[in-house]
Amino acid sequence: MRRFFVAVALTSMLAVAFVVAGASAASAATMPAEGVFENCPLNTAMPTCLQRLEAMHQGGVNVVVIGAAGSSLASLSTYANAAHSLGMSVMWELSNPDWWSGPSTSTELSDYYSSFTTACECTQKTALLAHVVHWLGSLPGTYGYYAADDEVLAPGGQAAIASYIAEIKQQDPVHTVMIATWNDSQTATYQRMADVLGQEIYPVMNQPLVPINANQDTWGPLGDLISQDQQSATKAGKQSAFILQAFSWGDNLDDGQATGVCTPNDTKDSCYAKLLYPSAAAQLQLRNEVLLHAHPQLILWWSFMGTYGQADTDTYSIYPTGAVAAARWAGLSAAIQAPYPSSGASPSGAPKAQAANARTPNRTHQRRTRRRHRLHTRRHARRHGAPHRRRHNGGLRHRRLHHRPRFLAHAA
Repeated sequence: MRRFFVAVALTSMLAVAFVVAGASAASAATMPAEGVFENCPLNTAMPTCLQRLEAMHQGGVNVVVIGAAGSSLASLSTYANAAHSLGMSVMWELSNPDWWSGPSTSTELSDYYSSFTTACECTQKTALLAHVVHWLGSLPGTYGYYAADDEVLAPGGQAAIASYIAEIKQQDPVHTVMIATWNDSQTATYQRMADVLGQEIYPVMNQPLVPINANQDTWGPLGDLISQDQQSATKAGKQSAFILQAFSWGDNLDDGQATGVCTPNDTKDSCYAKLLYPSAAAQLQLRNEVLLHAHPQLILWWSFMGTYGQADTDTYSIYPTGAVAAARWAGLSAAIQAPYPSSGASPSGAPKAQAANARTPNRTHQRRTRRRHRLHTRRHARRHGAPHRRRHNGGLRHRRLHHRPRFLAHAA
């Protein structure tokens, strides 16, 4: 829309106006699927898991991301069929570096996927992966595969991961394969491997970032980052995806201390009180920033358990309950179900010129860290007999600020 020719000013302006209007209408008519990360233990709490699935559906969720490890084939099938009956889909999380590390004859994953191992009478990872993907791909509710999280993408592992992704696509060429990346280098490395890359945006720490006009040092640069992500995906001939904030950085001590807001002297409760869950207005703004700066295939929210409450007995993190959980879910579901944002204003709601001036990023406000998406997979697997030592890449509970969230606002 930026290519204007002075010699044919009037004609060009009319043409551009027509295209912009058409693009806006098309965007509104083709809203991306939105989803949440879930960790409900399917084998032991299926009625609860199905109730939570219904709540997601009522809240406008289209896709649920949940681990395939540790659950029986019957449980996985029941869950997928229930999602399908609600008009929802399941993205199966497979992110474990043992899939692409070590020899093809490794049996390291047989404990994680014991039900599949029994069904295929195979323990070596190459045959096991083929069976897992082929079986999951045959379920009517399957959306695709969350194949690798950014935190397990070790330097020098590109060839192995490319082979792993190719194996998934060979067994299931139909469904979406997703990788999450956390910086430009990872994006450039993995952009062409997967069908879609997910970019994380977690800006709310101990400041609410609303009203929007008073926080342009965050919202302005954030829009630019989203645009860059979309440009990168488009250049590679791929779809974009984004993972947005539905958690508090203070839900556990490791995260809280990594942000610099909490100290070693804090307790879980005192740290939790210092950091904020995004307000409904902030979550709506996050979602609108993405829609106005990109045209994603998928928007995911981390996480359902950090919003609605947990269905398990995890004590590592603090999860909402009662009125707090109800208010969080009401806010997030309202953001998910909101109409396409108006294109007549900047994402901040300010005039275009003001938004442009606000886009000069203050790099001290863009500190990089990472969010441990995969904790629930490791806990779930250990509950079902997987080796206790297995924590992807060696003890990844500690989230390091210099490794990211895609966008993290300055802590006051």
